[in-house]
Amino acid sequence: MVTLPAAPIVILARPQMGENIGAAARAMMNCGLADLRLVSPRDGWPNPLAVPMAAGGRKILENAVVFKSLAAATHDVSFMIAASARRRDLPIKNADPRVAATLLLAHARDMSAINTGAETSPRTALLFGPEASGLNNDEVVLADILVTAPLNPAYPSLNLAQAVFLMAWEWRMATHLGDTTEPVLPAPQPNMPDGQPASIQERDFFFQRLETALDDSDFFTAPDMVASVKRNIRALFSRAMPSVQEIRTLHGIIQALKRQRK
Repeated sequence: MVTLPAAPIVILARPQMGENIGAAARAMMNCGLADLRLVSPRDGWPNPLAVPMAAGGRKILENAVVFKSLAAATHDVSFMIAASARRRDLPIKNADPRVAATLLLAHARDMSAINTGAETSPRTALLFGPEASGLNNDEVVLADILVTAPLNPAYPSLNLAQAVFLMAWEWRMATHLGDTTEPVLPAPQPNMPDGQPASIQERDFFFQRLETALDDSDFFTAPDMVASVKRNIRALFSRAMPSVQEIRTLHGIIQALKRQRK
């Protein structure tokens, strides 16, 4: 029997209603996902309104962990998929839910192979935004892949729990197909010569340091373009999926350039 890699973490960024968090936990339980993380829930946590909607997923709520920032919530995550009802004008890879789940599984398996015998391995994650507005561009650009489901273009918006169920189901089907038949889609081959990939949190810390260095060097000359250029730079490095060692090298480059400038 094939041993499956760890299921993805579900991260709810700035969720608003406790009922929706509970329903999302139920959807996770249906599909065999158990690790729930909340980033700055609007109404605080724990929230008693979540419990009735969770039904059999109550244990998931009890074990949910709250973080103040998305960077903190992704401290051990090396591959993340962000879900959105609309495509963005951002330089980030796009996929439908089925392709994204296959890529997620392939990455999780690669990490399991690289970290055989290690106490902990980098995790994968599914990221969802708040009910009213969804993820903002700064959150989306931290992900490796943006997922948009090919729904009715006249009304593509899903309830939070529906979105969680959709991606959790595709993950479950990807693991089932990979366990019983040849994958429908070709799995990408591992390409990490320098070891395990850096976590989202490690990438974010590097991004912040790089942006500060660029600010100090007066790189951003057009004030109205600063936010867009910063997002594009972040997306560039996220697409490259740098390893831990590569991130350390990039920090060293920044430090050397700062010494030279002084």
